[in-house]
Amino acid sequence: MASMSNALMTQMSMGGRAAADQPAGPDPIPDLPESAASEDLFVFTVRHVTMKKGERIVAPVADYTVPYADVFSLDLPYAPPPEVRGNLNDEQESEMVRLLSVPRVAHKVRFTNTGSYPMTTAPALILRDNRVLAQGIMTYTAIGASGDLEITKAVDIQVKKSDNETGRIPDARVLDGDTYARINLAGKITLTNYRDKTVEIEVTRHVLGNVTAADHGGVITSVNVFEDGSYSAGSDRPRWWRWYSWPNWWSHFNGVGRIAWTVTLEPGKSADLGYTWHYFWR
Repeated sequence: MASMSNALMTQMSMGGRAAADQPAGPDPIPDLPESAASEDLFVFTVRHVTMKKGERIVAPVADYTVPYADVFSLDLPYAPPPEVRGNLNDEQESEMVRLLSVPRVAHKVRFTNTGSYPMTTAPALILRDNRVLAQGIMTYTAIGASGDLEITKAVDIQVKKSDNETGRIPDARVLDGDTYARINLAGKITLTNYRDKTVEIEVTRHVLGNVTAADHGGVITSVNVFEDGSYSAGSDRPRWWRWYSWPNWWSHFNGVGRIAWTVTLEPGKSADLGYTWHYFWR
């Protein structure tokens, strides 16, 4: 990555009675300090700039070099249970098709902010060899922190996912006199690297239920569905969650499981990531 730049411009006008009550004349110019943090805000000061009324300007604020690495990541959210898909309208059906479509690996730049200023949330332009490589949104990155900026989808890393039911155990659990069956499932994620370089891929898979095993060193975590929104791509819960009246007993037996892998693939090589999980139903 040759350079990264971001810019954020806001414009606000004030009018009405408040402006009419003030005496005519130029607005006072505040004596701004040098670039510094103020409470939770960071103010960038650009000096020695003169502009006429109505003019706009794009000016460089800071320029420095930071270390970065190419990162490939794959996030696989869980699908809703079959009961959710029973009575969907056309819009909901289209949303479900999008959710269940073939996932794609994202190619990102992971950088560390070693500069003297934080990187604020703004549009970001990525250049390589003086050519535009990608454009995205830079999220706030404090001094010393790391951040990810997506470049594109890595179409030359193929992904295949399959999930299959492996068995059912009737009357596996009892709660308040009601019996619940256990549904066992097994999944496999196949990754194939068609690039001409070795890549390291961060894979995250969420499932609705309880993860029992994962191969290739997969790290299993039970997600706190009330506080951890990572299983639904940043939102509190997926959109379809409200399309279904979840029974009270569901969270007593079930939850959201997360499996995380880091896989290194040489050119032309494949890897099969296997995992098993189960959930209870009646």
